[in-house]
Amino acid sequence: MTSGTVAMPPALGRMSGTMPVESMRLLRYAGFVVWVLAGLPLCVRLTQDPSLLDRPRYWLWLVCFAVFGAAFALTGWQAWSTRWRRLQIASLIVQTVAPLVMIRLVCSGLEGSLLVIVAAQLGWVLPLGQALLWVLVQAAVMCAILPFSVGAPITLLLVSTYLGFQVLALFSCFLTARETTARADLARTNRELGATRELLANTSRLAERERISRELHDTLGHHLTALSLNLEAASHLADEATRPQVQRAQAVTKVLLADVRGAVGALRGEDAVGLAHALRTLVETVPEPRIHLTAPDDLVIADPLHAHTLLRCVQEIVTNTIRHAHATNLWIALVASNGEITLRARDDGRGAKEVHAGHGLAGMRERLDLVGGRLEVHSQPARGFHVHVSIPVPGGAT
Repeated sequence: MTSGTVAMPPALGRMSGTMPVESMRLLRYAGFVVWVLAGLPLCVRLTQDPSLLDRPRYWLWLVCFAVFGAAFALTGWQAWSTRWRRLQIASLIVQTVAPLVMIRLVCSGLEGSLLVIVAAQLGWVLPLGQALLWVLVQAAVMCAILPFSVGAPITLLLVSTYLGFQVLALFSCFLTARETTARADLARTNRELGATRELLANTSRLAERERISRELHDTLGHHLTALSLNLEAASHLADEATRPQVQRAQAVTKVLLADVRGAVGALRGEDAVGLAHALRTLVETVPEPRIHLTAPDDLVIADPLHAHTLLRCVQEIVTNTIRHAHATNLWIALVASNGEITLRARDDGRGAKEVHAGHGLAGMRERLDLVGGRLEVHSQPARGFHVHVSIPVPGGAT
């Protein structure tokens, strides 16, 4: 028995479970470029006239500018769990308030571009209605405080311009997020269907072989048995001249009957379900986390129900890791020995102090109870999740 390991490259990441790493990196770079450009004019002005720093509103403007950059660097377009939702919203509030304070202190005319960065992030982290309301509120506040720094005509120009940019950034990122989520859901569904198709093909093949074996046994086998009995009786009634021919016919009939019984036995023999290929089909398109699947290349299970149960357990482990663990790597190993298959999985995610069984773990436990299996889950903060599944396999696993 050999073992094969499949390691899937972390090609894609996620925002709330879906944002691609490449998109996140590009958006962060773009955000920092806009942030630098927004502060460049005033920084150049302060360099040319350092005496302006003697006025508190200028260095306060610089403080707000730095606070915005720090808040964006900390949470901009990053994936956060529900537990850290408050921190993400707090960061967006800070990123909204900082440019508004900058506008009130010293308006260079470019502070509104920082609000565009906020609007783009809102498209990823909030429902469209809430995000649009947020954009309208920050635009209204900008409109209210601009007259203290610039005249009414400039106020109308800046507000209308930056509001348009904010709405455009919001809608663009919202649509991109929705498309990314749809692609991730489609890929996951295709992955699950592919693995299920593998098991279904094996199960259908076994059912067809069982049907053929029954037909051979009930029809051809029955008639050959009757023919053999009739030839046995005929051999006792035949005269000396015809008895050898009848006995030869009887011998041929017995050989045919033995061949039919052998074919029926071979067809009804336990033909195992190939599980390793189905598992690789399930995990090979998972972009992140990086999945390290170790399973015997020829791993097969005689009972389709047990094979399907193991497949669903692996599927649930992968899904929970993607949704909750924030892990970079997931290790899955299957070992068959002594009429039992053991599944061990662990990740390098954030872990938890306590494991609360949700619908996924509850479903796994119910499936395992049906086949006499066991489930153990352990976790510690910053040490990931560890899952141990063991299933007794009728007919064995190889």
